[in-house]
Amino acid sequence: MNLDTISEKIENSQTATAIREFIGSKFFPVVTALVILICYYLGWDVVTIWYLGFVATAMFITCRDLTPVLALFLFMHIIISFKNSPSPLGEQSDYFLRPEILGQIIAVISVAVIALVVRVWYNIATKAFKPSPMLFGICAFSAALLLNGAFSSEYDPLNLLYGVFLSAMFIGVFMLLTSNVEITDTTFEKIAFYFICLFVVLASELFVAYMTYDGLIVDGKVIRSKLFFGWGMYNNMGMLFCVCTPASFYMAIRKRHGWIYTIVGLLNVAVTFFTMSRQSMIGAAVAGIACVIWLLCSVKGIERSINAVLIALAAVVVLACILGMWDEFIIYFNSVGDNFETGSGRLILWERAFKNFLDYPVFGVGFFGGNIDDLDPGFAGLEIIPRMYHNTFMQMLGGCGIVGLIAYIVHRLQTIWSFIKNITRERIFLAIILGVFLTVCLLDNHIFYLFPTLMYTALVALLYASEKTGKIGDGKTKSTK
Repeated sequence: MNLDTISEKIENSQTATAIREFIGSKFFPVVTALVILICYYLGWDVVTIWYLGFVATAMFITCRDLTPVLALFLFMHIIISFKNSPSPLGEQSDYFLRPEILGQIIAVISVAVIALVVRVWYNIATKAFKPSPMLFGICAFSAALLLNGAFSSEYDPLNLLYGVFLSAMFIGVFMLLTSNVEITDTTFEKIAFYFICLFVVLASELFVAYMTYDGLIVDGKVIRSKLFFGWGMYNNMGMLFCVCTPASFYMAIRKRHGWIYTIVGLLNVAVTFFTMSRQSMIGAAVAGIACVIWLLCSVKGIERSINAVLIALAAVVVLACILGMWDEFIIYFNSVGDNFETGSGRLILWERAFKNFLDYPVFGVGFFGGNIDDLDPGFAGLEIIPRMYHNTFMQMLGGCGIVGLIAYIVHRLQTIWSFIKNITRERIFLAIILGVFLTVCLLDNHIFYLFPTLMYTALVALLYASEKTGKIGDGKTKSTK
């Protein structure tokens, strides 16, 4: 029995059909969001991991189109509950190191990885995978990551280990998705809905934090260090809010009566400011301005008028609130303003990165070199994540040297050229998400924080996979599905 016959039998079975229909439906991200949110507050992290592992395994085995894997990558960011967080900012729990929990996690991951390896092997065996210039660029970028800190006197074996993690994600996810996505007229609606569902979960957790966290607001001033969510801090949440923003505006452009989504998008921008994350405020401003211009240039007639009124009304409300509560506003954002002036040590970090580059100009000092523990607190409770220079270009320069910087610039130029080659509404949507994400990464290094690495690479893969598609949804008609 050949591979095609086996694949056909699996694909046509009733079980596979049912799983595929669920994963391809709008119920999938809604159910996933509910599982994540409920388990977060109940502290059932292992249940979340079992759910995600089962879905991933089923997806790799039964689904021809793996676009929904992006939803898993998005929700993987927020699976650790406050109760079970290993961070000293949370409960400093040993939950994930307990034998009965760790054993289950290893089992779930192992099964999912086996299914993934089988899927990749099948792609190679059936010649579904085809090498591309973009892949070669990613491989060169990954090679530079593997060589981070090579020949440095401060070389740490963790440099290689971390480089392996990052390279596997960049190359593996790109290969997987470019071989297994089907770009249709509804693909980007699904993607947008994944981000909107994530936004709802994030907004719910932020609202609960403001309502229940002791010491979060003192004398009208937000103590942002208190904004910790088990899976990350205010900066992590802020970044996720930023990348969620374009989804609502895309749906506002695509759907009839899309002004409803415009309201959601404006709320997304506003809520981002309550994370108290400076880089996310900049990212939200960039996303908001870009999306508003895109929206008003894309819709016509009565819908343009309605959207313009909503945007103007939102601006008036914000201005009225600021002027009406000026004293409270100044107190509320005082700490943010102070930190904007000082940059929270970023300028010193960038100077240190450049100095490390001068010391080791070819391959840099490495991800774990340079001794910047005094400037970057890192990920509390997750020592596998190295200290960073809080800027993608400076990270490549200081950590990976001129080789790393050139490899990253080549990769960046390839993604820009890919977008320019076929500018459609859907690819503008992806480009804005990537642009906002990379803007935030000019003040942080989310692109190298593993879960965001998965999300970023999946978006790049979708950008490349849609490069040769026609003008999907050219704006002449609107989907009403």
